[in-house]
Amino acid sequence: MPTIDFVQLEPDFGCYGVNTPGAIIELRAIHQETFVDHTYLQHGVTVPPGGTVLDIGANVGLFSLALKRTCPSARIHAFEPAPAALEALRANLALHGAAGVTVHAVGLGAVDDPGVPFTFYPNIPGNSTRYPELKEFDRARISADWGTSVGDSLYGGQTVEVPLQRLSTVLAQHPEVTTIDLAKIDVEGAELEVLGGIDEADWPRLHRIVVEVQDLDGRAEAVQDLLTAHGFELNVETPEALAHLNYRTVYAVRPEVTTTGG
Repeated sequence: MPTIDFVQLEPDFGCYGVNTPGAIIELRAIHQETFVDHTYLQHGVTVPPGGTVLDIGANVGLFSLALKRTCPSARIHAFEPAPAALEALRANLALHGAAGVTVHAVGLGAVDDPGVPFTFYPNIPGNSTRYPELKEFDRARISADWGTSVGDSLYGGQTVEVPLQRLSTVLAQHPEVTTIDLAKIDVEGAELEVLGGIDEADWPRLHRIVVEVQDLDGRAEAVQDLLTAHGFELNVETPEALAHLNYRTVYAVRPEVTTTGG
């Protein structure tokens, strides 16, 4: 398993990340996405002061750290199962003194399971996944554009075992979480499983959800249908940098939240 190292991303900001050349390039892209473009805070998606946020698929924590800049009083639950990314996440929260962030060393899914196979990609850790077969589409596209050796290097994975919990299991352990102002979900193919781990009684707690989903095998439509069925109004964007890989960002906001700002 690779080690982590410090990377300077701005003159006054740096963080820990996985110490491979590809991972550092990916880290800079995620920094742009979270700190500069504020990708997850579009289309009426905001976090009120003191709001509760779920960072599902936290990776090394850049979304959580960016949110702490704009909403210092936010209470965040960050979920990350991959050991190397988890180590960097904890190091980054400590480095930046990010108070009010609870780290959960688990993946979220449709069932509770003490150990499931998880594929970690050292050169693109943000793409690590429970479903490596879905990454064959990406590998083929990258190989066609940049050569087979690049595709093989990026998608050469290591299998680790990680624990899995349903979101409703976690919420039952945290009765203080009565409202979830934002759930950001970036879980590389496990989006429907994460949403499937929410009991019907818990759905009303969720006010805003942003999901990154790859539009393969009808998964983007299934995510949208599920969110619509639970009372959300949607906006869907295709991130320019990921358009060739068929990624979509789904912004879901309850209409009553848009009206009241709650």
